[in-house]
Amino acid sequence: MSSQHFIFNVQMGCGGCSSTIKEAVQALDGVQNYFISLEEQTVSVVAEPSLSYETVLEAMKAKGKNVRSGEVNGVSRAV
Repeated sequence: MSSQHFIFNVQMGCGGCSSTIKEAVQALDGVQNYFISLEEQTVSVVAEPSLSYETVLEAMKAKGKNVRSGEVNGVSRAV
């Protein structure tokens, strides 16, 4: 199976915010690659098919982050 690509718009105000997101994403099984842009307020995750969008979303929310929007393979999803 091929990888899936998640993109989230996450409210981040400082380097500490992006570090918190990094910790949340790194802790998940199935993450192949990720990129966090503080300037663009985005979190991009490439994951194995076994890792769900909801799991990544909830991991960031559990860290207290405001996720404004999200998409899977270019298709918008609820946050």
